[in-house]
Amino acid sequence: MPDPADPPAPAAARVDPPVRPEDRVPLGQKCAYAMGVVSDHYAMFALGAFILPFFNVTLGLSATAVAGAMALARLWDAVNDPLVGSLSDNCRSRFGRRRPFLLAGAVCAGVVFPLIWLVPESWSDGWTFAWLCGILLVYYTAYSLLSVPYESLGMELTPDYQERTDIYAVRTYVQRAFDLGIPWILPLASLTVFGGLINGIRLVSVLVGLVIVFAGVVPAIFCVERYQEVGQAQEKENPLRGMKTLVRNGPFWIVMGSIALYLFGIMTNSVLGFYVHTYYVCGGDIQAGAILGGHHGTVGLVFGILGAILTQWLSRRVEKKKLLLACVAVLFVGTLSWWWTYLPGRPYLTLASRPFLAMAETGFWVLAISMRADIGDYDEWRFGRRREGLIAAAGNWLVKLSMTVSVLIGGLLLDYVIRYDATPEAVQTPHTMFMLKACYVAVQASFTALVFLLLWQYPLSKKRLLEIRTELEERRPAV
Repeated sequence: MPDPADPPAPAAARVDPPVRPEDRVPLGQKCAYAMGVVSDHYAMFALGAFILPFFNVTLGLSATAVAGAMALARLWDAVNDPLVGSLSDNCRSRFGRRRPFLLAGAVCAGVVFPLIWLVPESWSDGWTFAWLCGILLVYYTAYSLLSVPYESLGMELTPDYQERTDIYAVRTYVQRAFDLGIPWILPLASLTVFGGLINGIRLVSVLVGLVIVFAGVVPAIFCVERYQEVGQAQEKENPLRGMKTLVRNGPFWIVMGSIALYLFGIMTNSVLGFYVHTYYVCGGDIQAGAILGGHHGTVGLVFGILGAILTQWLSRRVEKKKLLLACVAVLFVGTLSWWWTYLPGRPYLTLASRPFLAMAETGFWVLAISMRADIGDYDEWRFGRRREGLIAAAGNWLVKLSMTVSVLIGGLLLDYVIRYDATPEAVQTPHTMFMLKACYVAVQASFTALVFLLLWQYPLSKKRLLEIRTELEERRPAV
């Protein structure tokens, strides 16, 4: 139930007190945890960067078919993610509940990633589609072993409200630094030295696979599971029963629903972004469009780090909910501005809103993921169990479902609304160009507005969460 609004504190009292020494996570361990998001992001976003240019633009498979193959793989996640989360929650290994799965997932995902692009060019569309469906099922199984335990681990590093925000702020610093490479992997693969985009993607994918492996292994080795003893002392739980009770966790659905809706908007736009940059802004020059995407990533890196610093500072003075709503409002206004800043032949004008969007988006992720960790405490208080694995699995599944539907919708928009012509040497019509821009702006702006309305309902204040922690530590030993 929503809590009554807490009365505002005097201005001099709004800075939070220092984190207790026993709750503080050493900087080295924060950085080790942060390396896992590098593995996660390269596993997820490198696939998104390559899949349409490789299978649609180069091999000629329709965008709808590519999206359909990804949708099939995501349907498997409906079973796979909760299974991995439950296995992790119920694990009794002396190495922990999360780290063994994380280690296996990082290695498997890194090995499978380069295999995706080895489909023979001589195959028919039917065989190419079958290959893509099969290899994505294998890849997403490995990715679940990586992503579910990793997100569970982050929820267990500390019981402190503010320290959780600091952990995810540090994760953002590391993430932004390494994410700089993601928008440049397609331009790298398109260099003429590789003799074509197909060979370029195949070679660069090996490098991506190595990043997935080595970055994912770091948190599996160096992080400490604070709730390991508490979790392993409780009885094992059937995943179906766990999902039934998780359905009644209202704050979980608000936070994860907001993340899923926001990702739907930006992932639909990631499908359209390649075409907007290449065909609408850069007049069909694939390399120029890819380079423009790289510039967006570079500007996002710099201002994203500034956004993390600002979010970390403000989070000690402003409630997470209020600060998160402010970030979403900036994202909405910035997205609408694209209508006036995305113009043909003026690529650098598209960067005008990027600094504000990067700072607000960073704030969104730091705060939303920190709030998800808080929900783990609420879930234990209400249902009597530590089950970060199931929470992370259900959240991941919502995110993956959202991302899959977004890719499917993006493909349908390209084929049936925008009417992009994928035949070689095709010239896109003025109607196609107009609809491309209109969809690019409208989809993300609409879903950002929905995120704002949903987050407005979030009921957990800092005061309430501190009360919950006190009650939990009266029930069982403090961690």
